[in-house]
Amino acid sequence: MTRIRNLMLLAVVALAAILGAPTRAEAGYSVRVYDDGVLQGGITVLTSGNSLIFTGTTTHFSITSGNGVSNNPGTQAGSNLDLSATEQIATTFGASGGTHTIRIELSQDGWLAPVGTPLTLSSSAGGSAGSVAGGGTPSGSVSATYQGFLDNTNTLFGQPVAGSTPIMSASANLNGSGTAPLNFSPGTAINYNVPGGTPFSMTDVVAFTFTVNPGSGQMTANVSGSTVAAVPAPAGLILALAGIPTMSLGAWLRRRRQAV
Repeated sequence: MTRIRNLMLLAVVALAAILGAPTRAEAGYSVRVYDDGVLQGGITVLTSGNSLIFTGTTTHFSITSGNGVSNNPGTQAGSNLDLSATEQIATTFGASGGTHTIRIELSQDGWLAPVGTPLTLSSSAGGSAGSVAGGGTPSGSVSATYQGFLDNTNTLFGQPVAGSTPIMSASANLNGSGTAPLNFSPGTAINYNVPGGTPFSMTDVVAFTFTVNPGSGQMTANVSGSTVAAVPAPAGLILALAGIPTMSLGAWLRRRRQAV
């Protein structure tokens, strides 16, 4: 009987430990779209694992095949959040013309920082702009910006100044049908000290400003952007790896002299 009571007691303790153990919350993953600074509600967002698709229309634009992808939870050595160039942003105000801005924010939380190591945050982007004839000859220009953020409060869409990469920008003029590249100025990596073992969020922000001449057809743009939080390689390791070819060459020369 004593043994049975002891086994029952152990089972109760084990059950209590399981029920009381903290569980990691499922990562949030979402996108939001602003048209001239106004948050838009007509965007359809579908998520499947670490992939996200968004489509819809805003006051001045339409979005087709918007796509995001991440490696969350990824590895402690590197975490990345990407916007895919498969998305296409198209203007819908060609007849009236004017200047309008669309901003897309892709965000996911729930990454974990490695213990005791600062992360290097970097961003890169590239894209293109184009025009589609219809209702007039497309004519105007587009400018774009891209920036990545890491928020160690693990807030979805968190965009702290201290945890951001520099703003990257690009522009193109469009007259008639065709495409033009959006060549973004290079991003600069920054070291961002995230306390070890703490969760953090990452956010990509891309914005397009279209200036369309009255009576123009549709103008389009897309961007492929990536923000990466990675553990930087130790300087000593880099130097050691850099010295390997020299050391190997020296050993080969010594063996060659001995053979002669």
